[in-house]
Amino acid sequence: MKKYIIILAVLLSGCSTIKEYWPRAHDPVMFDHLVRSELKIQKVDCEKPDWQPSVEQTEILAKYTEWRGDPQRTNMKGLHEHTLKMSKGGSKMFCELGKKTATARINAARSAWEGR
Repeated sequence: MKKYIIILAVLLSGCSTIKEYWPRAHDPVMFDHLVRSELKIQKVDCEKPDWQPSVEQTEILAKYTEWRGDPQRTNMKGLHEHTLKMSKGGSKMFCELGKKTATARINAARSAWEGR
């Protein structure tokens, strides 16, 4: 009996670490924010870029994932910071590269959230 208690104590002590990286249950609201973010980023016209709608949407997504404690929260915070940086302006090439980078972050989150 003592042996089982020790094993249980060891297993439970590691749960907090494992829990952080364990996939969370599907959250349709969070996924909706991801889709909306992708659509707003796709609609940015690099001839005369307006990143503000994307900045606002990715801020919501970053805050939502942070509050939920989702493993993708660092990625989503990075996406928000990226769109904020892109909103400061730059060349057409800089804008197009920024859209590709943002899309890569979105695809990483989508891939992580698939199958939940």
